[in-house]
Amino acid sequence: MLDAVIFDLGGVVLQWEPERAYERVLPAGDVAAFLERIDFRAWNRRNDGGHRFADAEAELIERFPDDAAAIRAYREHFAHALTGMVPGTSAVIAELGRAGVGLTALTNWSGETFPVARERFGILRRFTDILVSGDEAMLKPDPAIFALACERAGLDPARTVFIDDGAANVEAAERYGLTGLVFTDATTLRADLVRLGLVGERAAIGRRIFHWALRSEWAAATQTGVYPWSSRGVTYDAEGFVHLSFAEQVADTRRRYYADLADAELVLLELDPDATEVPVVVEPGGGSEFPHLFAPLPVAEMTVHAADWRA
Repeated sequence: MLDAVIFDLGGVVLQWEPERAYERVLPAGDVAAFLERIDFRAWNRRNDGGHRFADAEAELIERFPDDAAAIRAYREHFAHALTGMVPGTSAVIAELGRAGVGLTALTNWSGETFPVARERFGILRRFTDILVSGDEAMLKPDPAIFALACERAGLDPARTVFIDDGAANVEAAERYGLTGLVFTDATTLRADLVRLGLVGERAAIGRRIFHWALRSEWAAATQTGVYPWSSRGVTYDAEGFVHLSFAEQVADTRRRYYADLADAELVLLELDPDATEVPVVVEPGGGSEFPHLFAPLPVAEMTVHAADWRA
């Protein structure tokens, strides 16, 4: 019986686009050629394996002295290389957790840059352990790293699924004894996990759901099309989902978190969970069960109510 899942992070849970870091110092049209010239993939893999960035940068600068600023740009602007969460995966993680499935992660990532991701993305708190290759000086697909991941988390390989967007890593995991899944998108992943018996079919919510927003922040969202918040003062990235309420929870949420604000400073937003494609998962919290939206709030789909409207 399968009862645990090990997730890769980059390309599965978090979006990683190294080009965005280099675009801080180079014209966007020049970045691809630059990365090919310095053999970025090989250089970065060494860093993921524990090579120190200061040494790695110095070695490249010795070969390409005119590109010193660009070479340093990746580490200096690394936060820009993390462009968000992979759509849908966070909901799958939440559903697995709700089903009692053990959750850990195993990533090829530099130990020097991983703290940037850990601090920014709240979804990572859902893993009981994250093994970072750069901290261990070993890399996937080395079988030793799968053994270490299982040993450290107390996992039985025969009862554990490994998910990665790299086929070579999945094949190595299967040789070690794990059940491997090659990640392409969250919808396919969820279907695979249903087939393996780790989650069930996603049931309809069947109830209206609501979100309190500051009027000023909602006004900005209607202009930009982007609402970056999870709750008051907390971003979607930091929490990993958007806090919502069922109709009977709306008034209490208002009292607990927005009592200092006048009605004129707030709007109440309504979303039909069964008419949207963004995933909603009901989870325990605050002594009750609340709906959580595992995607940015879909601005165009929201119905706006005045704060004194009664659900």
